[in-house]
Amino acid sequence: MRIFTHRARAFGGAVFSRSSSLLAACAVLFIAQADAAHAQGASEQDQLFQQMVRNPANHEITFAFVKVATANSDYEAAIGALERLLFYNPRLTRVKYELGALYFRLGSYEMARRYFKEALASPDIDAITKERVETYLPDTEKQLQQSRFSGFVQTGIRSQSNASFAPGGGVLRLGGQDLALLPTARQKSDVNWFGLAGLSHDYDLQNQRGDTLETRAVGYLTAQSRFPELNVGFVDVSFGPRLALAPEALPGVTIKPFVVGGTTWLDGATYLSTVGAGVSLRYAVNDRFSFGPEFEWRRADFKINEALPVSGFNSGDWYTSSLSGSWAIAQRIKLDARGLFRRGDSAFAFQSYDQWAIEAALTLEFAPPFDWMSRNWSVAPFVRRIETRFDAANPFIDPLTVRNDGQWSVGALFNAPINRTFGVSAAVQYDHTSSSLPNYRVENVSVMFGPTARF
Repeated sequence: MRIFTHRARAFGGAVFSRSSSLLAACAVLFIAQADAAHAQGASEQDQLFQQMVRNPANHEITFAFVKVATANSDYEAAIGALERLLFYNPRLTRVKYELGALYFRLGSYEMARRYFKEALASPDIDAITKERVETYLPDTEKQLQQSRFSGFVQTGIRSQSNASFAPGGGVLRLGGQDLALLPTARQKSDVNWFGLAGLSHDYDLQNQRGDTLETRAVGYLTAQSRFPELNVGFVDVSFGPRLALAPEALPGVTIKPFVVGGTTWLDGATYLSTVGAGVSLRYAVNDRFSFGPEFEWRRADFKINEALPVSGFNSGDWYTSSLSGSWAIAQRIKLDARGLFRRGDSAFAFQSYDQWAIEAALTLEFAPPFDWMSRNWSVAPFVRRIETRFDAANPFIDPLTVRNDGQWSVGALFNAPINRTFGVSAAVQYDHTSSSLPNYRVENVSVMFGPTARF
C-alpha cells in the first residue's frame, strides 16, 4: 500500500540535518539583507523625493523615484508622482500604463481599468506597451465581475529515480525479520506523462462587507512508462463562503467555513476517498503581509484491502491544524510558509499517528529576456520537513519497533510565461525519508518539464 504517494517524499538523515541548519542560517541572512536593502531603498526614496520636489518638471527624476518607490512596495507614493506627471502632460501613454499596473497591485480595479483603457486608446502607444496592457486588462476586468472563474493547466514529462518508492536499502522487514527484496522489486527509475489542473471560482455577494463564495478544485493524473500499475490520479474540491469577520473592529480579517472532499485512484481503482469540513481565518495585515490559522477534519476511507495489515495507514479520521503566512519582502520577492500538526486516528494503534510538518518557498521574480514578454519569470526554491510518530509497533512488521519517519524535501520550481496565456515550467526535487523501519526508507530524485496555460 505504501507505494502510492501524490506528494514527494522528503530528504533526510544526518547529512541533511546539517544542510537544513545551513538553509535556516541562509534564510535568516537573506531576510536580514532584505531588511537592510529595504532601509537603503527607503533612504534613496527620500532623497529622490526631495529632488523631485525641487525639480517637478524633470521626468527622469520622477521616473527614478517611481521605480524606487515601487520596489519598496510604496505604491501610493509612486501613484502620486505619476499622477502629478499626467496632470501636466495628459498624453504620456507610458505613465497611464504604469498607473494601471500600480492600481492593479493595490486591488483598485476600477482605476486600473480606466488607466489601461486610456493607454490602449492612445494613438502613439508602442507595440510592447500595447502587449502589456492587453495582458493585464482582461485580468482587471475579471476582478470586477460578480462571477469570477480562473484556472491553470499543465502537462509534461516527469522523470524519477525511484518511481516505485522501493526501500533504498533493498530490505523489507516482516514479522521482525529482515528479508532481501527480489531484484524485480528494488528501486527502479521511470518516466511518466502527467497532467495537472487547478480551477477557482469566486462569486461576489456584492455586499459592503466584500463577502464571496469560493470554490477550489485540483486534479492530477499520471501515466507511467514502465510501471502502469503505479498510474495515479486524484481530484480534490472545497467550497465555502469567505466572510468579513468584523469589518469595523477587525479590518482585514476574514473567516471561511468550508466543506472538502476528494478521491484518489491507483492503477485505475479507487485507493482513497475523503470527506470533511473545516474553518480558516485570514488576516491581511497590510498589502505585503498576511497570515492565518486553519482547522480541518477529514474522514479517510482506504478502498484497497489486500495489504492493510502491513500498510502505513488505514481508514480513520484526520484532524489537521495549521498556520500559514505570506510576506511580500519586496516587489519581486515573496516568502510563503506553513506549519501544521495532524492527528490520524485509525482502528489500530499501529496505524494511528501524530504528524508535524513545516514548509517554505521563496519566490523570486525577474524580467523575461525579451521585452515583448509581458509577464515576469520566476524561480521558487522550497524546503519541507515532515515528522511522523506512530502510536504503537505494527506486529505484522516488527512487534518491537514503533515506526517513526523523518521526511525532507528540497527543490525549486521555475515558471516562464511566454504570453498572457501560455508558458513553460520546470521543477527539480530531491526527497528522502529516514525511518526506524527499513520498509519506509526511501530516496527519490524527480525532474519535470512541460507547457502551461492559464485563464
